[in-house]
Amino acid sequence: MLARLLLLGTCLLMNAVSAAPFFTTESQLSDLSHSGLNAHWQRQSVQGVFSSHDNLALPYAKLTNPQHQQSIILVNGRTETYLKYQELALDLFNNGYNVYLYDHRGQGLAPRLLKNQQIGYVGNFDDYVQDLEQFVQQVVLEEPVDSLYLLSHSMGGTISALWLSQTQVRLQAAVLSSPMMGIYLKPLPRWLVNGLLSIFDSGCGWLGRTACYAPGQADYKQLPFKENVLTHSETRYQLLRDLYQQQPQLQLGGVSVHWLKQALMAGDQAITEAGRITTPLLVLQAGNDVVVDNHAQNRFCDALPYCAGGAPKVIDGASHELFIEQDKLRKPALQATLSFFEQHEKQ
Repeated sequence: MLARLLLLGTCLLMNAVSAAPFFTTESQLSDLSHSGLNAHWQRQSVQGVFSSHDNLALPYAKLTNPQHQQSIILVNGRTETYLKYQELALDLFNNGYNVYLYDHRGQGLAPRLLKNQQIGYVGNFDDYVQDLEQFVQQVVLEEPVDSLYLLSHSMGGTISALWLSQTQVRLQAAVLSSPMMGIYLKPLPRWLVNGLLSIFDSGCGWLGRTACYAPGQADYKQLPFKENVLTHSETRYQLLRDLYQQQPQLQLGGVSVHWLKQALMAGDQAITEAGRITTPLLVLQAGNDVVVDNHAQNRFCDALPYCAGGAPKVIDGASHELFIEQDKLRKPALQATLSFFEQHEKQ
């Protein structure tokens, strides 16, 4: 194991003097295993907590180097934790960026909001947006930086878009990967889903419950690789499942009716308020996504003052999780991200 760690460390050191970005490969991850990747993470990261607007203690991590003049805020998606992003954070860090990550309320290492800690729930989607603002103010902006960027995934893209439309913080650029501007609802039409959710939400209230699972949702279940719709990379998928198996406190089940209503409205709001975003944006779209609605991403891009390329950049053949996809799909997504950031460095 020590030899494998030294080998990867050597590759990362070579990147420091190389003009081309370096990204970890599936082969290297297979050699490292979760424990090996975690060893790198523990050496580089500092973890702590910050306070939400309503006094929740939310966990965060940061990877910083005084020589780095650029920083990335990394905003994760639903069910996730910043620990899932160890590979990505290390890749970004080893390409010269400070990286800041945190866990959303109700998931990951953050406080759960219901007695049944498996149910995905948030009282108001705006709570997520306000948490991002507090994280940036309390943690990210505490350290000087020349250029500040944002990189998000899925639900994190909705949160980030709403935050960008409201905040006074100035960023050089942002990349939204598979942003949840709408949820993949086929074959049901949106109007029918809205009606059913109202009925189910009322029924949950009649039962005296704060939240009930949406139809078809249940407690956390570890799906075999062949049944997953997130990635084509068995290596990265297994690392993800190993993480949640080894740390069961990270596990989160399906969404509540209330969360689903809030998320659909938030996606609509993000599209409506897109015109207020002044930060240059790149939208990365997974060509084979069946988790979020790619058509909604197209509408969001159309509504932006600056959407790179005039439309989302499609990664053909990719599933929802671009950052844990196969190398041939993950690499172009990351290359596009860093290239976009480089185009918008502060002069």
